[in-house]
Amino acid sequence: MQNALKIFAALAFIILGNACRTDREEVVLKGIEYYPIKTGTVRFYQIDSFFYDNYTNETDTVSYECRELVQSTFVDPGGDTTYRIELSTYSIEKAEWIVQKVFTRKTNGNYAIENIDNTPEVKLLFPISKYKTRGSSYVWNINMYTSNEATNVKYNSVFTSYYNGLTAYNDCVIIGLQKPETGIVHNIREEVYAKNIGLVYRHIDKSDYLLDSNSRNGYEVFVRLKP
Repeated sequence: MQNALKIFAALAFIILGNACRTDREEVVLKGIEYYPIKTGTVRFYQIDSFFYDNYTNETDTVSYECRELVQSTFVDPGGDTTYRIELSTYSIEKAEWIVQKVFTRKTNGNYAIENIDNTPEVKLLFPISKYKTRGSSYVWNINMYTSNEATNVKYNSVFTSYYNGLTAYNDCVIIGLQKPETGIVHNIREEVYAKNIGLVYRHIDKSDYLLDSNSRNGYEVFVRLKP
């Protein structure tokens, strides 16, 4: 029962203006090809979750495969085409995929939005640009549509290759916290999206070593798209 609750909790994690430059700088504009959504698309993710308990000094590990299905589409009250996404885990007993979580995705103007448990997050900011001499400098608040505390992220790298631990991908964009924390207290969030694929990697680390260097508390989650 405890593992089932943790699997359900970890599923939530699976669910992360034009600029002008002159002189010799080259501007490349890209966008929704990094957040493709098409009804019927099926993808499989490897989920590895680590739950640290500094009281028992034990680590509980939950690893499993998750199926993501773009199940259907509808028009939301704002007039945007919205996609219903189902996350499922496989039941050996029933020999079928059982839906564990339902959420939505859509694009609206300059934003790619994912809504889980009525909490929309802005995953990508369009257009995605690369200046050969300056790099990308976009920063945005993923919680701009909620009353939650601001969480600012930015493009750490754009149009680059990335290996998610299972497969290498070309032409990716990497998003991370504007001010991540590492050391005694960890607050790490990174998402990687590949062109014409979408999410290929997610890493969230909300853990700390406040008691001592051998006592870790909190959780860490890795999400990897399977080949």
